[in-house]
Amino acid sequence: MASTELLGNESTITDEDEKFWGSLLDKVKLNEQPVPAQQLEVAPKPAFCVKTKNKEGSKVFLNICTCESIPEPKKISLDDLVKMLDSEEEMLTTDYRIPMSIGEACHAEVDKKGVGCTVYDIAVNPNYITTLKGEAAFMNFFLQIVFEGLHAKFEVELEWDWIILKNRSHVGYIKPHVIRTYKKPVIQEVPTEITQQSVNLPKKRHTTPAPKPDYMVIQDPPEGDPDYLLLHTWLPGVESASKLTLDVGPDKLTLHVHPAKYFLDIELPYDVIPEVSEAHFVKENALLTVDMKVVK
Repeated sequence: MASTELLGNESTITDEDEKFWGSLLDKVKLNEQPVPAQQLEVAPKPAFCVKTKNKEGSKVFLNICTCESIPEPKKISLDDLVKMLDSEEEMLTTDYRIPMSIGEACHAEVDKKGVGCTVYDIAVNPNYITTLKGEAAFMNFFLQIVFEGLHAKFEVELEWDWIILKNRSHVGYIKPHVIRTYKKPVIQEVPTEITQQSVNLPKKRHTTPAPKPDYMVIQDPPEGDPDYLLLHTWLPGVESASKLTLDVGPDKLTLHVHPAKYFLDIELPYDVIPEVSEAHFVKENALLTVDMKVVK
């Protein structure tokens, strides 16, 4: 069972909690698809190792590592964390995020008894390790997010039955991670009339939440190789840009609308420059516009 030194009385997860961890997972910055023009290869340093099992009963190790290039999460107090975990509304609307990098693939290793096992590497900012080791609640919260992240990326289900190895900081060889170096665009809210002058809104829009919102990608100019790509997407029921998490990559755009209201994940027809992208949200029309400069 999980280490009582770290877990206290929180050693199990109920089915009712799953939707909370799913919504929090959307707030975690996973580095899944780096692009050569916007990437940085780093060598994570081992911090500690977590031992658990998958649903089939096979051993799984999690190498928790550090990397200076990964941002540090904002600091919150233990009271604030407990308050967030105790409130459904707080958990669904919180902007508390844990930047981390999950290795692009697991690796097969053998434990000290020579038995085969699976290992995953996860990297965070080194300062956050101090927070994790200082309070059991932060460790529990962090590992909940890691377990959900591994499930989302590799479809692996791990048992909530873990221990931290005392005399071993990692298992096997920790492979380099590739993390992105571009920034996400800031979404600005603008007056309705500005967008109405430049965009012809559709006469019909969905009035109920849908997993994938209506959208269109426009080339500018429309003929030949464009200088810009313009994405317009309609998000009925969304009242504020604070509910949106937008990630523009060199060849991909991802949009999350919290809590789990809309999700858009598309490949772009041309490579763009993420760091000069601009996004505007008109709450009166529930219209998000993303302006992306095309790489020449």
